[in-house]
Amino acid sequence: MEQNKLSKYKTVGDYALKSKIGESSNSLSTVWKAEHLSSGDVVAVKQVYVEKLNKHLKSCLDCELNFLSSVNHPNIIRLFDAFQAENCIFLVVEFCAGGNLSSYIRLHGRVPEQTARKFLQQLGSSLPAFGQ
Repeated sequence: MEQNKLSKYKTVGDYALKSKIGESSNSLSTVWKAEHLSSGDVVAVKQVYVEKLNKHLKSCLDCELNFLSSVNHPNIIRLFDAFQAENCIFLVVEFCAGGNLSSYIRLHGRVPEQTARKFLQQLGSSLPAFGQ
């Protein structure tokens, strides 16, 4: 995408933050739909406000970073980049246009058994990655 089209968006690192797609209930993080400035790749950027994290939550963030950087599975989002800027840590991850399972259920309500079976198969197939 041309640089002048992205200039109206806030940029952080190599990414233009295009729209907010989520925020934690306790305002510790915000998730943005973003675009890589040179390649135009669409990603999700999780912005974590480090100064709001207690010791336990910082440890949880470290675990999340360690896990995502070490796993490669089709049913687990991929971590492309992580960096610190503006007193925040930014995690650049794969953008999933369909959202997460929770948002799917909120949108569609009760899911048919066949759909639930597919979701459970996907969840089950990712469990070995958590044992790594």
